[in-house]
Amino acid sequence: MRISQLAARTGVPTSTLRYYESAGLLPADRASNGYRVYGEAAVDRLAFINQAKHLDLPLQSVRELVTAWESEPCHSVRATYRPMLIEHSAQVDERIAALEALRTKLAAALERLDALPNRSGPCDATCSFLDRNDSDLPLATETTTPIACSLDGSDYSARLKDWHALLTEAPRRSVPGGIRVNLPTAELERAAALAAAEQSCCGFFGFRIDLRGTTFDLTITAPPEARTMLDDLVPGKEATR
Repeated sequence: MRISQLAARTGVPTSTLRYYESAGLLPADRASNGYRVYGEAAVDRLAFINQAKHLDLPLQSVRELVTAWESEPCHSVRATYRPMLIEHSAQVDERIAALEALRTKLAAALERLDALPNRSGPCDATCSFLDRNDSDLPLATETTTPIACSLDGSDYSARLKDWHALLTEAPRRSVPGGIRVNLPTAELERAAALAAAEQSCCGFFGFRIDLRGTTFDLTITAPPEARTMLDDLVPGKEATR
């Protein structure tokens, strides 16, 4: 099969098939004219890859599983697969717990916000609607995670669209090591969910949320070698002072 035929048969875009080849997940033979050609085994391999990806497994884990699936007996694949799923399930539980804790904080913040006086004068110290405990503010901290992303081409493009839909109109400023944008508190839960999802696939990004009355600052940091990816994530131009 040519790459277009494999894409039509499996529903996997050709861009993703090329990405899988570059990532070592789906090797392709070459015809005399240089075109990629695939055998029937590629269909089964893609089905296995998609199953692993639908479980949100990291790319490295998917690569290890595909290698085991192709060359080892079923009991060995099961022995490889099971601890991965247990570990990944534990990570998902941690993310759920973190999001539930954030939801509790948001509900409390909204309750205090609604209790503020409806006055035309400027805010003062009595207007604080949050417990200003800086240790509670970071959504995630910077890590030494390798510069790698587990999303494939199509999934990564979809994630970028989600970020761009949130951030395109937001004022943006450069800060040491990253970019800061200011958003209305109505977008806080959406931003938190996106940040948590981004950390699960691209752990080298750091995220921090600082609440400021009716708005909040979202600071996204990345190592210098990932600056291009950070700029892709946060569209727009620098805000004028």
